[in-house]
Amino acid sequence: MDTPRPGKNDRANDNATEYATDYERERLMKIRQSICVIAFCALITTIGWAQSDSAPQGDAAQPGPIAPQSDSPQAETTAPPAAPAIGQDNPPPAPADNPPISGLDQPSLEPQVPVRSFLQPGARVSEAVDSNVGGTLGNSSTSSVTRALGTLLLQRFWNRYETVVGFAGGGAFYTRHAKTFSQIEQLEAEQKMNWRTGALAVRDAFSYLPEGAFGAGSFGGEGGLGGVGNGGGITGAGEGFFGPGQFASLGQAPRITNVAIMDVVQSLSPRTSVTLTGAYGLVHYTDGTALVNGISLLDSRQTSAQAGYNYQLNRKDQIALVYGFQEFRYPGPVGSSFTTQLVNALYGHRISGRLDFVIGGGPQFIETKSFFSGSTRQISGSGRVSLRYKFPQTQMDLTYFRYTTSGSGFFAGATTDLARISASRPIARRWTAMADIGYAHSSRLGFSIFGVPAQSDSYVYAGGSVKRQLGRDFSAFLSYQFNDLWFDQSFCAQSATGCSRTSQRSVALIGLDWHPHAIRLD
Repeated sequence: MDTPRPGKNDRANDNATEYATDYERERLMKIRQSICVIAFCALITTIGWAQSDSAPQGDAAQPGPIAPQSDSPQAETTAPPAAPAIGQDNPPPAPADNPPISGLDQPSLEPQVPVRSFLQPGARVSEAVDSNVGGTLGNSSTSSVTRALGTLLLQRFWNRYETVVGFAGGGAFYTRHAKTFSQIEQLEAEQKMNWRTGALAVRDAFSYLPEGAFGAGSFGGEGGLGGVGNGGGITGAGEGFFGPGQFASLGQAPRITNVAIMDVVQSLSPRTSVTLTGAYGLVHYTDGTALVNGISLLDSRQTSAQAGYNYQLNRKDQIALVYGFQEFRYPGPVGSSFTTQLVNALYGHRISGRLDFVIGGGPQFIETKSFFSGSTRQISGSGRVSLRYKFPQTQMDLTYFRYTTSGSGFFAGATTDLARISASRPIARRWTAMADIGYAHSSRLGFSIFGVPAQSDSYVYAGGSVKRQLGRDFSAFLSYQFNDLWFDQSFCAQSATGCSRTSQRSVALIGLDWHPHAIRLD
């Protein structure tokens, strides 16, 4: 109950009593103001929760493709944080709009997508007509391929930690081909720990595929494993400096590939930062598939390290200096290895939510050790260019790099030039069109597989697809892709007959995607 206001008779009180009454009145007024402020904040919070709960779940929790943390995550979370999940003390920290250009993380081109924890299941079935599923040189025969894949994506955030795990698994069933079934497995994971001035991330990408993943040629066109993987993935390592370097594929040669990466980003000041990255990758052909006259592809092991110093010129521009080291080894009856050291200067220009451009290059020093040719040294160029641009409705990605790679199983090391451009655009309310074109040229550094005189290989693919949303949970897609692989000389052993130096392939595919709304974990 409020203290009554002093009446006329009270004015005769002494000064001490009047002072006490004024003090009590002032104290009560402050209590009322505090109650009003608390009530107003509670009302605003309730309205915010109601608006959040009334929003469509698909808008809040629909995940994008994993590709590109990372060169990093790829579902790399670069959006403003959402409300904290149940049991969290604080929301996850909002990553910088302009992370260091020498690191694996990239800025998001979707800055308004909230950072949320969710579990997203999915499935895909498709039927393809393949003109050369066996990758025959100079010859081909049409086959049909049925694929069935299940996918699962987990994204979980805490106060200082982030976890992203993506899995796709299933199989391919062939007709009119020597092999009737191939298993398909891909698992990508990333664990990140953030602190006020930096972050530590551990990333891993594992796959068991019937052929190479560059261009998703194994799966009949753009889209690949339905958003999980396709060369880059959340590790951001599939098409760059850290391996595994599978940029051309010939025939059905099942392989295990794995890349494990640990990287640290540390800010030294508001403008400067350093990055340190270490990685280990391997490629193993599981059944030693003979290509021609008993010739088998080469297993490889790759160890990589990179250190970078970054300086931010302004909010949009960065420069960096990078040192990189690579060591490649080829286990087998005849051992071979080579090392590469490079120094690159980089420049980056980034506009949040719209543009990400990085360009850089420098010399690389290569030392090759082989049983056949001894030790040799050479100097060449290295570098990369990447451009990601988001128009109002169209998104375009362009990539070029020149690095030493494992040789795609054909050579004991190669210098590889790779270029790729992709674009996607909605063409109607329920329709989306995508296009993807890539080219890779590899010049061998060490020996080639036994009996093969080729010095280089080139691989090009061009594909496109259209997708239509059928309802809340389903979509259908149609795609076509053309692949061409050729060598500078006949790839076949000299004693082989009826063999050419080129292999062409066309794949037409129709399929159905199931993608239910994500299960919110916050």
